[in-house]
Amino acid sequence: MTSNTSLPLDYSTNSVPTDAVRCWAEQRISVDIDPEAGIGWQLSAAPVADGGTVVSLVCSHMVADGAAMVAAVERASTGVSVGDSARLGDKPSLIDSIASDITDTVGQLRPIATWLAGKSAQAVTSVVRRTADEEPSSAEAPIAPDAPSRTDVPETSEPWSPPYVVVSCSASEWTAAAEQWGGTSNSLFIAVMTSVSAALGRARPGEELRWSLPFNDRRSSDVDSNSTKIIAVRVPVPDPADRDLTGIRKASKTAFQEFSARQAVGAATGPVPLALVQMLPDAVARRLPVPADGAEGLCSNLGRLSDDFVSIGGVRATRVSARATFSGADAEFARQLGGGSTAWATETDAAITISMHGMDPDRMASDEDVREVVSEVLGRWGIGHEFW
Repeated sequence: MTSNTSLPLDYSTNSVPTDAVRCWAEQRISVDIDPEAGIGWQLSAAPVADGGTVVSLVCSHMVADGAAMVAAVERASTGVSVGDSARLGDKPSLIDSIASDITDTVGQLRPIATWLAGKSAQAVTSVVRRTADEEPSSAEAPIAPDAPSRTDVPETSEPWSPPYVVVSCSASEWTAAAEQWGGTSNSLFIAVMTSVSAALGRARPGEELRWSLPFNDRRSSDVDSNSTKIIAVRVPVPDPADRDLTGIRKASKTAFQEFSARQAVGAATGPVPLALVQMLPDAVARRLPVPADGAEGLCSNLGRLSDDFVSIGGVRATRVSARATFSGADAEFARQLGGGSTAWATETDAAITISMHGMDPDRMASDEDVREVVSEVLGRWGIGHEFW
C-alpha cells in the first residue's frame, strides 16, 4: 500500500508526567487512521517531565504487522529503500500484471490444495470406518489435552475494558535468570506469562497451557503488509517455587521444528488456510466460525531491537513498548475468545519491556490487579522491574 496522504506529526510542547507515559501512549490511538483512505499511521512525540522525550508510532495492522513496521522504521532511519519500492503504486504493464497474478495464484493454491487433500483423506477414512462398522482404536483417536482448571469466580457486571500493563525489567537480571534456569529470553517470557495466568486462577500446576507464538519469516525484500505466521506451543504450568525453563525451551523448539516441516511441504498451518479465506466473497467469509484453538493467548517476542530502530537523530531509546490493540473489546467479546492474555516483549540495551493486555474480565478486573500479580511473578526469578 502506498499513499501520498498522511497525518501530521503530533508534537506537544506540554510535558508528560513520568508516571503518565503509558496513559499518553494510550491516547495516541487515533480514530483518524483509516487505511481505506490511505491514512495508515501517525507519529507523535512529547517531552517527559523528568527529561527526555517519548515517541509514539501508531500503525494499522492492515498496513503492516510488527515485523513490517520495525523494518519500515529501520529503512526510514537509514534512508535505504526496499527493492524497487520507488515503483510501488505504479501501474504495471499488462504482461507484468498477468505474470505477477499467475505467480501469486500458484503460491496461494499450494497450501489450499494440501489442506483439501487432507480433508478428502479424512472423509474417505471416515466412510471406510462406517462401512466396516468399526470404532477407531485408541491409537488412532486423537487425544485432546484436558482443559486447564479455572477458579470459580462470579461474572462481573461492571463496565470493563482490557487491563493494560507495561513493565520494564533489568536486561542484565533477565538474561542472568534465563541462563541460570536453563532457558532463553523467549522461554523466560513464556514462563512468566504462564505463571501469571496460573496466579490469576486460569490454570493449576501440572496442567498445560497453549500459547500462540508469532513467527517472522519476512525477507529483507519482502513488501507484504502481513507475513507473520503463528506457531502453537503447549507448556507445563509450574509450581510457584519451580523456575526450571528447560521444559518450555524444549517444547518451543519442538513446535518450531514441526512448523518448519509443515511449511516445507506447503501444509496449511490453520483450520482453514488464510489464502482460501481471502478468496471467498465477504458474505461467505463473515459466516465462517471464529476459530477457537484453545490458546491461552499470545506471546510475541520482538527480540532485541536494532540500533537503527531505537535511534532517532543519534539519541537512543532506553525502553520500547510494543503492542497490538483491538478497538471495542468488551467483556462479552473477551469471554467468547476464552479469556487469557496477549503480551509483547522488546529488548533494548538496559531493559526488557513487556506490554500486556488481560482478556479475562472476571479474573483480570483492573490494571492494578494484573500489576500486582506480574510483580509477584517477576520476583520469583529475582528480576528488578518498573511499571510505566
